[in-house]
Amino acid sequence: MNIFKQVLKFLRDYIKSIFRSLPFLWKAAPRDTIFLILSTLLQGLIPAFTVWISKQVVDTVAIALNQGVELTSVMLASLVGGWVGAMLLDTILNPWVKAVQGNLAEKLMAHINLLLMGKADSFPDLRRFEDAKFYDELQMLQQQINYQPLSLISNLAQGGRTFVTLVGMVVLLAPLGWGIPILIILATLPQIFVSFQFEMTIWETTFEKSPQARRMQYCSTVMLTDTYAKEVRLFKLGSFFISRYVEAFQSLHQTMRHLRNQQAFWETGLSLLSTLGNGFAFYLVVQQAFKGQISPGNVLLFVQSLSFLQQNLEQFVTICLGLYETVLYMEHFFGFLESEPTMILCIPGKSVPLPVRNGITFDKVNFCYPDGRSVLSDISFTLKKGETVALVGENGAGKTTLVKLLARLYDPTDGAILIDNVDLKELNLNEWRKQIAAVFQDFGRYALTVGENVALGDIDALDNQKRIRYAIEKAGISKLVDKFPTTEDTPLGKQFGGTELSGGEWQKLALARAFIRETSQLLILDEPTAALDPRSEYEIYQQFVELARGKTTLLITHRLASVRMADRILVLKNGRLIESGTHEELLQDKGEYYSLWNMQVEQYGVGSGELGVGIRG
Repeated sequence: MNIFKQVLKFLRDYIKSIFRSLPFLWKAAPRDTIFLILSTLLQGLIPAFTVWISKQVVDTVAIALNQGVELTSVMLASLVGGWVGAMLLDTILNPWVKAVQGNLAEKLMAHINLLLMGKADSFPDLRRFEDAKFYDELQMLQQQINYQPLSLISNLAQGGRTFVTLVGMVVLLAPLGWGIPILIILATLPQIFVSFQFEMTIWETTFEKSPQARRMQYCSTVMLTDTYAKEVRLFKLGSFFISRYVEAFQSLHQTMRHLRNQQAFWETGLSLLSTLGNGFAFYLVVQQAFKGQISPGNVLLFVQSLSFLQQNLEQFVTICLGLYETVLYMEHFFGFLESEPTMILCIPGKSVPLPVRNGITFDKVNFCYPDGRSVLSDISFTLKKGETVALVGENGAGKTTLVKLLARLYDPTDGAILIDNVDLKELNLNEWRKQIAAVFQDFGRYALTVGENVALGDIDALDNQKRIRYAIEKAGISKLVDKFPTTEDTPLGKQFGGTELSGGEWQKLALARAFIRETSQLLILDEPTAALDPRSEYEIYQQFVELARGKTTLLITHRLASVRMADRILVLKNGRLIESGTHEELLQDKGEYYSLWNMQVEQYGVGSGELGVGIRG
């Protein structure tokens, strides 16, 4: 009884998800959806119509032969014409149905993708994207979007057509006695029930074993992509990852093989029951024919209907089981659309001070990640208007997290960030972010044109060539851009066959994105030169000096030679602000900064002045 209830619940949820998905077809392409519905109905009725026509032909011929009645050419032509017309209609519809399914699948894919992108864009913070479970689900939705919409449409169309055919056959068999179709269906139901039960178990097991499937995919990626090719060959890692792949495969395959063998055993036994039921129904029909209770046409109708009924029942079950994966996909999709942002916004929010006069204050700020890890503890300091402040510390000290809080990509767990004594949470978020120009270590390298890459810093400048050229010149890459045949219109990135830049050139392009925000009040430089050689770093810092002029600047770096001319240096350690002062003051205190400075002097000789470029505003 529990299994029966479980299957009923499964069927209820299954049907609910299908009906919930149907409005997306209508929204994506209403005319294509209407055509698909009508063609599904027509194609589903054609088998029943051809069986009925066959019955009429046999009965008409039998009457003509038994009673000596002449069969008129008009009657014969109408029966044969109806049969041929039905077959011709099915033949004509097939290519158009395929074309419409393809068109509808593309439109549905685009519609779902737009909804995914729009929903992702509605999250103002990063918390969702740094939640491993949520991000894995989002990646799954994105990876399967190329084939799940087509699977949904083709399975719905085939399933709908098969269901209509089943109903048509039951209606045709009903005049022989309602017990006939009921007997056939009852004999088939146990097989359907067991198939659904095993498929549910297989899908649940597949979900439980998904780590093994992901492990297989990971090992395959390591062996088949250029990302790991050098180390795989240098360290002879091929056999290691191949063996890990085999281990994951065997764990997954053994479980699935056992379940599939059980499914095959039960379905084989129950198919015998179905065959016996069909045989008994056939016996009843033949018995009626010998008694003269039904015509020869009805015998033919039964034989053909039984064949169609059995074939379409099996096909319908197969389609429903195949559709289950898509139903699960749509359930995840609905769940994603219904997920709520974790950050609460004030709408429209208070206006950002233009300009900020009293500075930006961190007031006893604490921050913990969702897993409970404490990153910042009791952080308090003020960025004064026009001041350049350097933030230094070892990896994991909390420097980048502090920047994320300042850009309000996170909210503090405790404490507040005040802009002219107003809590950042109360300000209009879009207005605040417009006041920030930033160059990050992991800046984006977009497969767009040079001009578009620059204009992404202020999307309003996309069609403003003067502003784009100004930013390019300020970033020091005008000579590079002018070498390209199409200058600012040159496509970049190897993804679409564009021009590939060096690391330093991409860095300067990111710098141009910051320059195009001329009216920004706050400049954030988060490890902007960590991957560059000393000469490229020196050239970049020359541009930072220009970029920082007139702005409040926060510089995060490991290269202490570049922070000596900052107005103030803040030292973080284990999420706490432990020191604050100028370069000279911190050296005199002989604390954490002094230790870090001496380590770099000994290792790199930074005290010699080779990178003594200040970025004071």
